[in-house]
Amino acid sequence: MEIRGAQNYSPARRRTRYHLAEACIPRRSSMGSEGIYRKTEKGRTEIATRANRLGMRERTMLIMVDDKTTRRELLTKNSHPTSEGILNNLLADGYIEIASGAEPAAAPAASTAAATPEAVPGAPPVEVSLVSASRFACRALVTYLGPGADDLTALVEKCTNVADLTARLEKCRQVVQGMAGRKKADEFWAGVSARLPSA
Repeated sequence: MEIRGAQNYSPARRRTRYHLAEACIPRRSSMGSEGIYRKTEKGRTEIATRANRLGMRERTMLIMVDDKTTRRELLTKNSHPTSEGILNNLLADGYIEIASGAEPAAAPAASTAAATPEAVPGAPPVEVSLVSASRFACRALVTYLGPGADDLTALVEKCTNVADLTARLEKCRQVVQGMAGRKKADEFWAGVSARLPSA
């Protein structure tokens, strides 16, 4: 009996149970499925500099956080089994935060376009700016190509003027066409064209 008891309540088993319980805490404490996140200053700095060298999946999820997409939509677009844990870790580590104010009210309208970016180009209002075009392109690339879009989004983010961004997006369009088809490539280009300022 003593040996059996020692096996059932060994330190290793207690640690395992503790870790399993601890792993459940972020899911219980995180925001509901309609919660909206935004990048913090730390998150924006990481996107620009890669200072903390986040992993590919972590960086992809961070790029997808855009002040508009709900938690449920983020997890729908990035359906890898680790995605929920990654989102919770980004929140816990200070790369993203819960958006305050009236932003969550827009979630139901956005949910109809959660799975694909087709509805995004026509969703009013469309901001015409370098930043808007870059953000749209990065989100669309991640949606169409998944984690494999990481290198492309990094190149898009480096563009600092309209001419460079336009040239880069044209190359991205070719990649999307080759990997996701002509229809997706046309949707991608319609979206970025609507947001690109005149050169």
